[in-house]
Amino acid sequence: MKNLSRLFVLLLVVLFVAIGAGNAIGAGSYPSKPITLIVHAGAGGGSDIFSRTLAAGFEKDKLLPQPIVVENKPGGSGAIAFAYVANKKKDPYYLLTAVTSFMTTPLMGLTPVGLKDFTPIANFAFDEYMLMVNPKSKYKSVRDIVADAKANPKKITVGGTQLGSSDSVCAYLIEKAAGVQFNFIVFNGGGEVNAALLGGHIDIAVSNPGEALELSKAGKVKLLGVFADKRLPGAPDVPTLKEQGVNVTYVQNRGLVAPADIPADARKVLEEAFAKYMKTEIFKKYLEDNMLSPAWMDGVTFGKWLEGENTKYAVIVKDMGLMKKK
Repeated sequence: MKNLSRLFVLLLVVLFVAIGAGNAIGAGSYPSKPITLIVHAGAGGGSDIFSRTLAAGFEKDKLLPQPIVVENKPGGSGAIAFAYVANKKKDPYYLLTAVTSFMTTPLMGLTPVGLKDFTPIANFAFDEYMLMVNPKSKYKSVRDIVADAKANPKKITVGGTQLGSSDSVCAYLIEKAAGVQFNFIVFNGGGEVNAALLGGHIDIAVSNPGEALELSKAGKVKLLGVFADKRLPGAPDVPTLKEQGVNVTYVQNRGLVAPADIPADARKVLEEAFAKYMKTEIFKKYLEDNMLSPAWMDGVTFGKWLEGENTKYAVIVKDMGLMKKK
């Protein structure tokens, strides 16, 4: 009888060890299902193009055993997407685009979530923004815009994706540097902004180089200036704002975060896969086509960078009158 009892206990021990081993193996099989990449803005904009290019690159080069599926959740200056992903705490099957509004929207009090609710995964690139007008516009230079804005405060309409987003920050930086005021109009995504500019419903818009150059080549917009220290190699005829008397430069990042507290092994898998993506021909072509500069940061480095940028944007958002009142 004692022998049978000992045998039963031994069998239980073996069973528990097997279950434990099975769980360990299961944990190492990430990802075992598709990963959803949430884009905080609408289709057609810079974040959407970045995300869909990345998903296509992962599919083509089989960088993960499961696909990355892109889903747009625009609205609330990104608040809808941020809250959605933050509520997926510990779930490594969700990713989120993290650009300027990822920091400014919480600072404006438009969402209760913030940096602490996410796991920084990687940053990929930086892009300098460009100022553009309809080809039929009366404005031929940034100087023309500034002169008109001084004569007619808040009359010039500027289209953008969200208050506190890169395009609104760019508009504010011009206002501050030139001592003028614009009328900023919010749209759900870059595609809507471009459509409004092409339709003559707004006077000017600010866009990343890829979108701006594509529209310019098609003759749909005229580029008046670039928010960079020097002219971009792909657009040597477009002067900087500095050349036109407006001392402003600006770059936006292209990064991804996940919900807070995801497993360390999943974070490592994602970081390694994204590092490989940086070396693919699809990503290199994406950089070239959109005139972006590669700016790789792993999760830890990206997290520290975000903290520094958050401090910088806190000052800008406060100056813009958008800071959450305590």
